[in-house]
Amino acid sequence: MQNIEHILDTIRTEVEERRAYLDPNLTLASLADRCQTNRTYASKALKEFGGFFVYITHCRLAYAETWHKNHPDATVDQMAHAAGFGTRQSYYNAIKHL
Repeated sequence: MQNIEHILDTIRTEVEERRAYLDPNLTLASLADRCQTNRTYASKALKEFGGFFVYITHCRLAYAETWHKNHPDATVDQMAHAAGFGTRQSYYNAIKHL
């Protein structure tokens, strides 16, 4: 069994430093692949952050806020896309659910 702390560190590096959350097609499986682990271990590690969806959404929302401050004339669609949301609606849904 892989060490959960090691997996968590690898996930943090991939998501936060390499900004994997900006990929609108990011899935738990693709993140696990990038971190050279499997979905089960990645999912267990991500429970520390409330799960995959919560973690990635928080990262995207934080990025969207910063991006919007730097691009005040941009549309919501542009901001959502820049932050890794596939659509404006997915951005709005993320705000509602968190």
